[in-house]
This record gives sequence, C-alpha cells and structure tokens, in this order.
Amino acid sequence: MIELDPMSVLHKTELGINAIKVRDRALSPRQRMLLILVNGVKSIGDLSNPMPNPDEARQLLTELLNAGFVHMLTPDKPMVTPIAAEEMRKSSQPVEALKVSIKRTTGLLEVLLGPSSEAMCLQLERCITRDEFVLRVEKLGDVVASVCSKKKAADFLDAALGRAPNP
Repeated sequence: MIELDPMSVLHKTELGINAIKVRDRALSPRQRMLLILVNGVKSIGDLSNPMPNPDEARQLLTELLNAGFVHMLTPDKPMVTPIAAEEMRKSSQPVEALKVSIKRTTGLLEVLLGPSSEAMCLQLERCITRDEFVLRVEKLGDVVASVCSKKKAADFLDAALGRAPNP
C-alpha cells in the first residue's frame, strides 16, 4: 500500500469525473463521497481528518488513487501556491465571500448545462482570488452563450458576478 503524505493534494482524473457523473457502481458509497470531495485544493489530511475514521478515509483515498480515479499533484506544480495558501489563511472574509460566489455560480452552471458542467465547476472551485474567479466566469459566459443563448449568458454573468440584470 502507498503511504499517503497528509500534505499531498489529490485531483480527480477523467475516470473519476465520469465515475461521479454516471454513479459508477464500482465505487462504494464512502469512496464516492470522498471522490466528490477531492477538488485539487484540499490536502489528504483535509479530506481525511474530519471523517469519523481518518485511517479508513486514507485507505479509501489510496484505493481511489490505485484505481486511477484520482492522481496526486506533483510537488513542482501545485494547484495552490504557498503564497496563495498563506493569503487564504490570512483573510477569511474574502475567502468566504469567494466560496459563496463559487457555490452560487456552480449551481447556475448545473441548471443551465446539466451534468456536462462538472469540469467547468471544477475549474471554478480552483479559483483562489476574486480576479481569477471573474476571469473564469467571463470565459464561461462564452460557453453558456454558445450552448444556450446570449440572453441566458448575460443573465448568467449578472447572477454569477452579483450584478444587477440589464433590462
């Protein structure tokens, strides 16, 4: 068995994303729950410590890793830089506001685009600054416009960015 470093970060693979979409029966309910929580930002310690049995959670994460549902991010390419992580720890209010915005926007995407929005939602969840979030939402507005309509894209941007809708 691979010994997981509690500071390591896991990221869903394409196989993992698809397993969630189709409710792959090869996953136990606990594996599925942990796979859903894997977001490319939370460390293995962050994922396993809140669980009733952290050792079992680490075992399940190892199984997901060995089965190819997740992969470990390489230390030279972290999703969250040490400076960004330190900024997040220093200012909890902006982080909480950003989390609320991300949650609201992922909900909007799920309503507009259905299950095909999962990869886009994962991109949003990786945002660590408001500026990064705004840039990503603006790009997603183009996707919504191409799939739905320009009106729905404008409504999406207004709602996601907390702007008053244009008449």
